[in-house]
Amino acid sequence: MAAAAGVSVTTVSHILDEVEGKRVNTETRQRVLETARQLGDAPNGLARGRRLKRSSTIGFVSDQIATTLHAGRIILGAQEVAAKHDPLLLMLNTGGDPELERKEIELLLQRQVDGVLYASMYHRVVEVPEPLRSVPTVLLDARADDPSVPSAVPGEVQGGATAVRELLRHGHRRIGFINNVDDIPATHGRPEGYRQALAEAGVTFDPRLVVAETASAASAAGGAHAVPASGTTHRVVLLRRPDGDGRLPRRR
Repeated sequence: MAAAAGVSVTTVSHILDEVEGKRVNTETRQRVLETARQLGDAPNGLARGRRLKRSSTIGFVSDQIATTLHAGRIILGAQEVAAKHDPLLLMLNTGGDPELERKEIELLLQRQVDGVLYASMYHRVVEVPEPLRSVPTVLLDARADDPSVPSAVPGEVQGGATAVRELLRHGHRRIGFINNVDDIPATHGRPEGYRQALAEAGVTFDPRLVVAETASAASAAGGAHAVPASGTTHRVVLLRRPDGDGRLPRRR
């Protein structure tokens, strides 16, 4: 390529790798770049990344979120924002395998990504892998006990309140609540939102309308639970991570 462009190999390297401090006149630079385009040569991104300490790439590591239908908007949002600022998103899915996760994180660090998005398929408290502390990391749908690690998580209280307000808006006053028993943020936040929305509407909280079940058992039962009633028609609102399409039940 150097011969085709009529310059030295060193000059080609300086231009393609964008070496700082090397003065090359505009005509020569354009000739080298045009020759590289014609020959199909590309700048050495890894070499330039090591020199500039930037790779214009961001790693996206998830347990199962990349293969979960309901998480599509999280991935889409990350891609859209990354595209606005030029970096490419390198997505890796661990399937919940710790050893695979270790290898994938090691690969991203070897490629000198500028940062990592560490995503969970449901909102929970996670232990940030130690290697990620060497690079800017943001947790998605997860948080750490360490407050120095930034995270983007759902508003569980607001989510619970919003669902109940929707039922209240349709005139329902006897609203059941099916909660998860797992010790996760949703289990604690959504009931709070449920009670807040009832209080706003002047509806007295009735503990008999609240039941708790494991996610697997609730799923096996199709999401249907018997909530005590006094013959009055009521709705049951399922305020946990949905196993179905997440839509509210139709009015009966």
